[in-house]
Amino acid sequence: MAFPTVIINILNMMRGAIPGVEFHFLFVGYGAVAEGETRNLIMVDATTDLDDALSDADAELKTTMKAAQLNGRQGWTAGVMILKEGDDWKAVINKANETSSFEATVLTIPATNKAFLEEAIAVRTELKNKLGREVFMICTTPKIDSTADSGKTWAEWLAATVTIQKDVASEYITVVPQVHKTNSTIGIYAGRLANQEVSVADTPARVKTGSNLGDTELGRDKDDKPLELAILKTLEQNRYAVPMYYPDYPGQYWTTGRTLDVPGGDFQDIRHIRVAMKAARKVRVRAIARIGDRSLNSTPGSMANAKLYFTQDLREMAIVTKIGDVEFPGEIKPPLGEDITLTWVNDEELEVLLAVTPYECPVKITMGIMINKRLGE
Repeated sequence: MAFPTVIINILNMMRGAIPGVEFHFLFVGYGAVAEGETRNLIMVDATTDLDDALSDADAELKTTMKAAQLNGRQGWTAGVMILKEGDDWKAVINKANETSSFEATVLTIPATNKAFLEEAIAVRTELKNKLGREVFMICTTPKIDSTADSGKTWAEWLAATVTIQKDVASEYITVVPQVHKTNSTIGIYAGRLANQEVSVADTPARVKTGSNLGDTELGRDKDDKPLELAILKTLEQNRYAVPMYYPDYPGQYWTTGRTLDVPGGDFQDIRHIRVAMKAARKVRVRAIARIGDRSLNSTPGSMANAKLYFTQDLREMAIVTKIGDVEFPGEIKPPLGEDITLTWVNDEELEVLLAVTPYECPVKITMGIMINKRLGE
């Protein structure tokens, strides 16, 4: 017979919230860094005086940061790494990730060739392989040289720009040509993506979010010709994320956030890969917590509980908010039973497949107008 004893165990069922890194970006750019000086991560937010905090940054990085802060609006946060020209920006990104985690890395250093973009993708892959980090990259290309004698026309600049991304294939990178007169383009884009008034599932093309903020004057070529919509459309067709405007509609806006995913890929739009990566971050933590847990087994009851457990974050992402008669959809549609499949590969390896379903989002609206004749009225 057992001696009378009461044992109380407090069980952690891992049903709590998981902190996210969404909307928190890392910016990397040039500045005045003394030889041998330690390059530390600088944290900034919507209240930061960027002229003071980034006093060592060059003009281009400051312009980018101010545009991102302005367009990121309330709740905006970011990390900044300043390096001098010639430094290994890849090592700087790795160092920043020793201190903090980020949803995206914004490289303000212009990519002049395909190799630069491929290096950016490689850094992202290394972060995933080493740290399990789901990160996407935002890169930029050089703006037009508008010098009258030695500069380029828009046609010449366009021909050179579209070749930079040629044959690069990755859904984890989005490229922004510097098309504004100042170097604000990549900052505006990063700010719109980091705007917490909407979700990671919203497109930067969302007009309801408002116009691009700050200095939105588009550049001019060597002949002093302004950038036209035809050029922006061609850039977008070549997988670049670019601003745009609507004739007779005030303000400047954005196109969809194009990635360098291949034709036919599921993640050609940045909002789709952001949703998938958010889900991946959540379920990774859930999976780690169940390693070696014998209550997760192949019995019907355990499998049913596991499906509820692994879809918990998807259900939270699918919550719909309703104010009056207006519904604000979740980041994804509510998961159905067939959206999760659990397969035991052997008695020690479980394979979990999850499907996330984004909402439809109109970026092209066709209106039809007809005449309706009412006889006898």
